[in-house]
Amino acid sequence: MPRCLRPCLIAAAALVGLAVAAVLAFNLHLQSNAMQEQLRKAAIDTIGLPLNVRSAIYTPWDGICLRGLVMPDMENAGVNFLEASEFRIMFRLWPLLRREFVVSSLRLNEAVLTWRQNTEGKWRVPRQPVDAIPAPAGTPGMARPAVSPAPTPARPAVEIVGAVVPEPVMAVRIDGMEVRRSRILFENRDGWPLLDAEGITARANLGGDGNATGEARVPEAVLAGLIVARDLATDFTLEQGLLQLTGIRGEIAGGSLAGQGSVATMAEGSPYEWDLRLDGFQMSELRMPSSFGGTRMEGTLAAHFTVQGRNAPQRRLQGRTRIDLANGRMIPSDYLKGLGQVLGIREMQGLDFREAYAELRLDDDFIHVAPLWLRSDEFAVEMSGPVTRGGGLDLKARLLLGPASASRLAALTGRELPAAGIKDMPGFRAVTFRVTGTLEKPQSDLASRLLGGGAGGRIGEFFLNFLGAP
Repeated sequence: MPRCLRPCLIAAAALVGLAVAAVLAFNLHLQSNAMQEQLRKAAIDTIGLPLNVRSAIYTPWDGICLRGLVMPDMENAGVNFLEASEFRIMFRLWPLLRREFVVSSLRLNEAVLTWRQNTEGKWRVPRQPVDAIPAPAGTPGMARPAVSPAPTPARPAVEIVGAVVPEPVMAVRIDGMEVRRSRILFENRDGWPLLDAEGITARANLGGDGNATGEARVPEAVLAGLIVARDLATDFTLEQGLLQLTGIRGEIAGGSLAGQGSVATMAEGSPYEWDLRLDGFQMSELRMPSSFGGTRMEGTLAAHFTVQGRNAPQRRLQGRTRIDLANGRMIPSDYLKGLGQVLGIREMQGLDFREAYAELRLDDDFIHVAPLWLRSDEFAVEMSGPVTRGGGLDLKARLLLGPASASRLAALTGRELPAAGIKDMPGFRAVTFRVTGTLEKPQSDLASRLLGGGAGGRIGEFFLNFLGAP
């Protein structure tokens, strides 16, 4: 062996040993009480939320990896606001010698964000109190009973809950962020998912002053359990606190979604604007709620949404929507078909619409229907009125019957209905009624209005009892 090789090997072995020792020492420091306390202080000052981490480890090739992240929801007992299998911080070693901490990538894997309404029906970021106890890691999208959770162990592996971050001792730069295979759930106060988006991936390149460019993709999302969207994607930019989503695209119920949106993240209330267009939506793919009693819709829907507003404080929401249905057809429930047989209304066996559209106006906590219009050859429905943000209904409506149907109803009930008074619908008669209740459980006085009181009412009661209530 050459005389100079032996010292070189010894020096190399010493360097390797020092590197291994440094890695081991850093991991021990990462798990130490002092480091845990620093992480605790940093987390709540940065995000204002308590955070528990099952374990933390560092390797030169994978960086710092935090596993088993759980962030409890302070507004809803037994629910976790965030769960993630791991959060990985990849950084470069050489810049550390220049007192620079350069993060090449922040990566969040298999995260589940569950945002549930509080008891007041509001979505609020779950901040404080700091003594909130997380639920066990699992599937937070499922409703859990509102019971007091069991106490946590005296000291978890890493518990982040914190306060004041000390002045940085080195410059910090982050080049990129990434989210993989994640899920977002928006739930109402009862734990029913209003939006369930799975398989989310997002990538962003970060520039100076917090600016960023990137893209996000969602393979599948279910809206209110009724509508399935697939292959959603958008490009985005974040500059000077303005987040812009350009080229929003995707498929919803066989139709195409396109549009754009923006959110001023740094302005008070985070003002936002959205402009979305939907074309070719197949109504046959719409999952009608059970409260519709088996009624089905067919046809091709097109809609245009424009919305603008801001969050609290001084929350506001304003917007307009126009919805048109082409080749529309309604296949009524068995109850409505039976009622149509009693009244001799052929269209209640299946309605082919000559016209079908709705104009909606959004104004803070209300959606104003102005109007909803459905018309077939011998039958039409007109509705208008408010729908509350909680789904409450208070709609004034008219059922318009053509001459033949109105004549049969008059013979059955002994009542003559008033004229509809619509110029291009001569001979049509009108029955006014109301729709109340909620979107999940609508109620209507249409049957009693149709059949009236007196002898006709008694006949109506007999047939309603025979057919069964809707």
